[in-house]
Amino acid sequence: MLMIIIYILSGGVLLYFGGEWLVSGSSSFALRRGVSKLIIGLTIVAFGTSAPELFISSVAAFKGSASISIGNIIGSNIANIGLILGFSALIFPPQVSAVSIKFQVPFAIGVAILLLLLSLNSLIGPIDSLVFLAGFVFFNLYCVKKSREGVIKVETEVSGVLRSRFHDYLFVILGLLALPAGSELFVRGAIDLARLIGVSEFMIGLSLVALGTSLPELATSIVAAVRKESDIVVGNVIGSCIFNILLVMGVVGLIKPVRVPTESLYIDIPLMIVITIALYPMFSSGRKVSRLEGVMLLSVYVGYIVFVALRG
Repeated sequence: MLMIIIYILSGGVLLYFGGEWLVSGSSSFALRRGVSKLIIGLTIVAFGTSAPELFISSVAAFKGSASISIGNIIGSNIANIGLILGFSALIFPPQVSAVSIKFQVPFAIGVAILLLLLSLNSLIGPIDSLVFLAGFVFFNLYCVKKSREGVIKVETEVSGVLRSRFHDYLFVILGLLALPAGSELFVRGAIDLARLIGVSEFMIGLSLVALGTSLPELATSIVAAVRKESDIVVGNVIGSCIFNILLVMGVVGLIKPVRVPTESLYIDIPLMIVITIALYPMFSSGRKVSRLEGVMLLSVYVGYIVFVALRG
């Protein structure tokens, strides 16, 4: 049991710092060379914040534990909205831009519904994965197009430049080394824990793994909320939800077909869709997420985790 705890904790730490190092080094590298913040936000930072989910889900699929992958994706999206947005709203109620209401939230809702539709046969295969990846490409191309029209403005979590080019390279290398190492340790610990306590790997993915891979987003959103950076908080949550399904699920399904538990089709995915849909009226009323709404989101997340624990 001690080794399982060591695996999970050390894996979580490596995932957290790996994501931070990769985003910091890559952003600094691009900014130093005059690359626009839009491109950094849509590529480097988007990949960096979704990297823990991507690495862990991919490693799990290679290890024959693909059920952890689908659980991780669904659980992470519920955590992004319920835990991260809810907790951030308690610190500082974020203002919501018109772009988020008109484009980002509807797109996130559509992506969540797409996951349900492609999961109805209880299997995410290569063709489904190609659909997800095509959606990922479309989303990025659309954002780039609209940005050129002056409609969408993307901010990055990291806006500064590191001290030297050497630090750029060092941070990128450290991030790329830490992420796969952290993923390996975290997945090994999660699988061993599931077998030890008799809980399904899917349930572990929904709860423990999902929470672990959401640590970078949680830390980023808390810092952003303290600094009253509303765009980062909202963009971080919505963007992560979109990338988790389109990019992570797309890649994992190509590695190995993913079996979707029947109970997830009736409980977990519908809850993910409902909580995503709830963002629209929440964002539209007053163009911000109030502290009361933050408490409601947190309550939904805590209730869900309790339910998952009882289910397991």
